[in-house]
Amino acid sequence: MKINHLFLLLILTFAFSTRIFRLNMPENYYFDEVYHAFTAKAYANNDPRGYEWWNPSPEKGTAYEWLHPPVSKLLMATGIKLFGPNSFGWRINSAIFGTLTIYLVYALTKSLFNKTSTALLAAFLASLDGLLLVQSRIAMNDIFVTTFILASLLFYWRWRIIKTNSRLNLLLSGIFTGLAVSTKWSGIFLLGIIGIMELIFFIHNKFNITLKKILLLITCYLLLPSAIYLLSYTQFFLQNHTWTQFKELHNQIIRYETTLDATHPYQSKAWQWPLLLRPIWYHVEYNPTSITNIYALSNPAISWLGLISIAWIIYQLFKNKKRKLAANYWLLTTGYFLVWIAWAFSPRIMFYYHYTPAIPFLAISLALFYTKLCQYKWGKNIVFILLLLTFFSFIFFFPIWTGLSIDNSKINRFFWLHTWR
Repeated sequence: MKINHLFLLLILTFAFSTRIFRLNMPENYYFDEVYHAFTAKAYANNDPRGYEWWNPSPEKGTAYEWLHPPVSKLLMATGIKLFGPNSFGWRINSAIFGTLTIYLVYALTKSLFNKTSTALLAAFLASLDGLLLVQSRIAMNDIFVTTFILASLLFYWRWRIIKTNSRLNLLLSGIFTGLAVSTKWSGIFLLGIIGIMELIFFIHNKFNITLKKILLLITCYLLLPSAIYLLSYTQFFLQNHTWTQFKELHNQIIRYETTLDATHPYQSKAWQWPLLLRPIWYHVEYNPTSITNIYALSNPAISWLGLISIAWIIYQLFKNKKRKLAANYWLLTTGYFLVWIAWAFSPRIMFYYHYTPAIPFLAISLALFYTKLCQYKWGKNIVFILLLLTFFSFIFFFPIWTGLSIDNSKINRFFWLHTWR
């Protein structure tokens, strides 16, 4: 085994271990599992109520989740069928896809910049992030859509630039785009990312594009995802739901998303997410002398230092006097900003977990920045210190990311900002 493959295996083993560790705890639903996991159990039992917006919940404190497309809940249902209707069953695929996310950070970085060391560093940084960790340990749809977004961009890049197995890579990119949209409507951000990239290539190539390429793009990024979206509702139609009900379901989704006037103590604005101003308290359990928390909070050493690296990436785009395309930097920048800023236009309340797909782009940009920093005098020493800081930050926050019991007298040390409470 090559040393690089060994390092990657160690990183993935570490990532999976932290995701599978006490995955069954708490054993009951917590946070949005009362919707997602509860509905996944209905899917596993082929209960049509999981798709029907008019049904009241048979269990207090739960509700059928029909607001999002079914792919993530179908994956949770698969875990339930394999491991039973328990917390491990409905979370196991989140842990698996969370680990796949780390691998895709490596693969995308390697494809974009052709530097194995930078790709390993990006994967290592992603494995140390708390938001990716927490979303990989809960039955929600965000880690699934993040995985599909990264996979789609990886195969898009292999089709557009690397050009190996070109048609197959384009097809795979379209399939993963369809899976992303069929997991969460925010997967449509992929069309924005790819659309902007194609516009950049179009301008760079002096407005030269063939009809054949236009038809390929339409087929793979509009027709194919639309077909996959419809196929994701196969169980819905097999349960004798009608096309009229399918249309009305989507009318209900749109009406809910555009007219929701609810508030939540942990809601936040999109501009707050990069600054790590308002994370989310997912779970709390009070004991006589201790407390158990699960807190959706990114690793501050990744979130805050990542902003410096994003600024550096933007600088790289405009510093080249020869006006070279720098398509890899464009994809990284476009990906980060579109999966984040697009949420600023959402009409409904938002939460920090919507920032989950942006974290891999932060990890990649931070790895590039550290790689560049290593070229300067004392640079390697500085990077080593920053990596140690990131790792110790991971160790420090690990108890409130994974629900470990903490002494009551020590809990306040985790809340650095008053807005974290």
